[in-house]
Amino acid sequence: MMRLGVDLGGTAIKSGLVDENGEVKFHETLPTHTDGGADAVLDALIDACRRQLARADVHAVGIGMPGTVDAEHGVLVRASNLPLSDFPLTQVLSKRLGLPVYLENDANCALYGEIFAGAGRDSDNFLMVTVGTGIGGGIRLGGKIHLGMENRAGEFGHMIVVMDGRPCRCGRIGCWEQYASVNALVAQTKEAMQAHPESSMHAWCQRNGEVNGRTAFDEAKRGDETAKAVVEQYIEYVGCGLVNMVHIFQCEVIVIGGGISKEGDYLLKPLIHIVERDRYTKNCVQTEIRQAQLGNDAGIIGAAMTGKGL
Repeated sequence: MMRLGVDLGGTAIKSGLVDENGEVKFHETLPTHTDGGADAVLDALIDACRRQLARADVHAVGIGMPGTVDAEHGVLVRASNLPLSDFPLTQVLSKRLGLPVYLENDANCALYGEIFAGAGRDSDNFLMVTVGTGIGGGIRLGGKIHLGMENRAGEFGHMIVVMDGRPCRCGRIGCWEQYASVNALVAQTKEAMQAHPESSMHAWCQRNGEVNGRTAFDEAKRGDETAKAVVEQYIEYVGCGLVNMVHIFQCEVIVIGGGISKEGDYLLKPLIHIVERDRYTKNCVQTEIRQAQLGNDAGIIGAAMTGKGL
C-alpha cells in the first residue's frame, strides 16, 4: 500500500504517492497561496492531499514543512515563510482526511529521503542542506539523526553571515538565507538587472517570464558578464555557510538539495573550491560536497517515510 508524501514550501506544495521501495508515483505541484493567509494555505494543502488520495489506497500521510515543528504532537510551531504558527496540523488534517498524518521539518524529510534512497546511503556523518525559498538542514551524526531540543536543530539558514545585513523574516539581520536562498538569488538578480539594462537577463525574462532562480545561471552560462557576477557572488554566499558548517561538524559529506542543486557541477565545482580554499582544517580529509540524488523527490520520499522510525 502507498504512503502519501507532501513537501509544503513557501511557494509550492509538492506531493507524490510513495511505494515501499521509495519510488514516487503521480508527482504533482500546486501553489501554496500564502498571500491568502492561513486558511488559504490549509485549503490548498487539503486539496493537494485529496487529489492524490483519489488515485490509490493510502494508509498514511507525511507532511514536510519549513520551520520549527513539534513532530511528536504534530504541531507547526513557527515557519518564517508560511502564515501558520502554533498550529495543530496533524490533528486537523487527520480529521479532514480520515488517515494518520505525520509531520516533520522539510529539511529533515529531505535528509530521510536521501538516507533511504539517495546520496546519504553510504555515510553515517553527513549534513543535508536544502536551498529553496529559505534554507533548511538536516544532521546525521554517528548514524543517528540529530534533532536537538524539541526537534529544532538544523535551522542553518538563520546563522548570521553578514553583520548589519539584510533583515530576515525571523527577526534577525544578515541571516544566511537572505543571501544564499533562491529568494535571495532572485533579489540579487533583479538588483543587477536594474543596474545593467544591457544584460541579456532582460531578454531571458522576455522569453521565459518572471525572474527566477535559473535566470542568472542560464545567462551566465551564455557568457553574460552581469549574470556571471551575480552567480559568482551568490555562490560565495552559499560557500560561506558551508565552510561554517564544515568547521562545526567536520562531517564526511554535505548534500546540497533543493531546486538550485539542479545546476550540478556549475554550482558544485566552485563550492568545492571555496570550501577547500577557506576551511580551517586544511591538513585533514576534505568534506565531500555532493548534489542530492533525489531532486524534488527527496522531501516527498522523506515525508512519506515519517512515522516509520527512520
